[in-house]
Amino acid sequence: MWETLYDSFWDKLVRFCYKLTRDEAAAEDLAQEAFLRGMARQTLLAGLSAQQQKAWLFETAHNLFCDAARRAARERQLLEKYAPPDSPGGAPDALGGVELTAVFEKLPLRDAALFFMRYDEGYTAAELAQLTGEPAATVRTRLHRIRRQLQQALKEE
Repeated sequence: MWETLYDSFWDKLVRFCYKLTRDEAAAEDLAQEAFLRGMARQTLLAGLSAQQQKAWLFETAHNLFCDAARRAARERQLLEKYAPPDSPGGAPDALGGVELTAVFEKLPLRDAALFFMRYDEGYTAAELAQLTGEPAATVRTRLHRIRRQLQQALKEE
């Protein structure tokens, strides 16, 4: 099944992804991630026609692109919100002299991992709750506390 899917749709999917990203490497990464998601759901895809499989792959790639764009926008928002307010050039300049690893080293490993899983990997609070075995409200509270700690650490730097 995968050879047929790959042979039939890989080139078309990469071209579609390139139209979204305008970057050849990012397009191939996006297409690869869509195929990996498909492999994880092969039972679902096996029950679909070829056209439905194609639609599923393209929709998955589009959703992955949208998720990445939202994540990037959220990261910019976080930088603007938590950057020191007295920085004349805005968030990127404010963090220019700050060694971010030093800031994150101040966090317990468990908190740093939770923060990166949420804001770098894009996991939702509900997904993190399943992974950690904590209620989603607890995860959101922990993330809020971590953001406050990071804001304070950035102000001190």
